[in-house]
Amino acid sequence: MNTNLSAWKYVKNNKRSCAVLITSLSLSFMAMYVLYALLHTTVESFGPVMIDMPKRISYASITGSSYGLDADAYGSYEELSDAYDEKQEVLMERLRSRQGISDVFYTQIIRCVYQAVVGQYSFEVPLMESEKIPGFLEHMNAELIEGRLPAGDGEMLVDATIMKNSDYSLGGYFMENWYGESFKIVGIIRSDYPACVGTPIGYTNNGWYLVILNDENTSDLSEILSEEGIMLNDADEVIDSAHYAEVYARDVTGLIQSVIDGIMLAVTIVLTILVMVTYVSFMRNRISEYCLYASIGYGKKAIYGMILREMLILFGIASLLGIVSSFICGSLINSFLIIPRGLIGKTVYLNQICKILSIFIYIIGMLQIPVLVCISDIRTIDAVEKQ
Repeated sequence: MNTNLSAWKYVKNNKRSCAVLITSLSLSFMAMYVLYALLHTTVESFGPVMIDMPKRISYASITGSSYGLDADAYGSYEELSDAYDEKQEVLMERLRSRQGISDVFYTQIIRCVYQAVVGQYSFEVPLMESEKIPGFLEHMNAELIEGRLPAGDGEMLVDATIMKNSDYSLGGYFMENWYGESFKIVGIIRSDYPACVGTPIGYTNNGWYLVILNDENTSDLSEILSEEGIMLNDADEVIDSAHYAEVYARDVTGLIQSVIDGIMLAVTIVLTILVMVTYVSFMRNRISEYCLYASIGYGKKAIYGMILREMLILFGIASLLGIVSSFICGSLINSFLIIPRGLIGKTVYLNQICKILSIFIYIIGMLQIPVLVCISDIRTIDAVEKQ
């Protein structure tokens, strides 16, 4: 007698019930994948802002005490201010002399909000005299693609990514909900970073900062300032690649991954319970079939092998459909939701595919408990009748 019972026969003869389980599993697969892809657009989109751009530009606000100034040693605020300006000018000249730093200037900054699918981040935008802007664009590898360069007060160049993300239009106002009609968008630029720049208008700003146009080798500004003898304290603010890397790891990748892990854990628990309940129902409806197999000479091992192969067929088909539908859905979301909003997303996340497959393997493992219980209760028809 052939000791292998057909696993495909049950699937073929019970298309409706099997199709329901396969569809449910494949939709669960797609939902977990799409949710991950949507949440991960925050990680992908904030990377150029928080990891790449700080390798080209840094900011610092340094207090007088870090320059070694004692306010009590000066008779008036004007004297202290003059001494501060002198110290800062010396530092700026020393920074300009460093290889890898193309320019340093002291200027006002404003903020720009970048909105992801989940969360938002605001980053610094320098305001400078119009004659400095071409040099800034060259340093940031940015080019003007529409409009003109700023010539008057309160005029802005905005990156094309930010234009999409915030629904700006040429001739409109930059961050109007924050600054009113202070900063008019006169040009659109394109670069590897969502860089924006403008000219000041009065004292509408978020503070005065040293702006350092650096390269990757000089992007750790805290270390450079330490080498220049500037002993930073808690009142100082340094916004450089090290600062952004820490914030990115803590507030973006770390937070998003924690949310994803929590959701995946909850989905795994719920999906495991639902699938186990469904499968127990399947086996209860087939207990007479299993008893018949045992009565005609099939051992419990053969029956168990058949159930396991059926399970692998159902989960295999569901996984394949889930992968295909996930890629299709991910591509559509990128095309119609992510890219038009000036965000960055990917269609293929192989690590997430592997994680979802591992969840399915875990569920298959958990299903062995009710399967083994069911197998142990199988009796031949004669034994059942005697009971």
